[in-house]
Amino acid sequence: MDKRKLIKIVAIFTAITGIVTVIGLGFEYLLPIFLSFKLKREINHASSIGIIGGADGPTSIFLASQPSPHLFTGIFAFLTIVGVSVILIIRRSMK
Repeated sequence: MDKRKLIKIVAIFTAITGIVTVIGLGFEYLLPIFLSFKLKREINHASSIGIIGGADGPTSIFLASQPSPHLFTGIFAFLTIVGVSVILIIRRSMK
């Protein structure tokens, strides 16, 4: 494969992972700060528990949780760093 095409492919991949990293950081850090300011409440103490039940049937309790956003942001940040490194290595080898 031509090195110029490889650089273009890696650059596109790196740009996409960089955008996802920035969006992830925004949702992870900036959105909770904004919401706690707007709602005048501590977001860290918020949780969600739903209880569904009635007189005729069993009671169901649902607990809401989510996977750690730090993991996804870390993975995409790592992929962005790897992409930039590969681009620099390929450009050096072209000289």
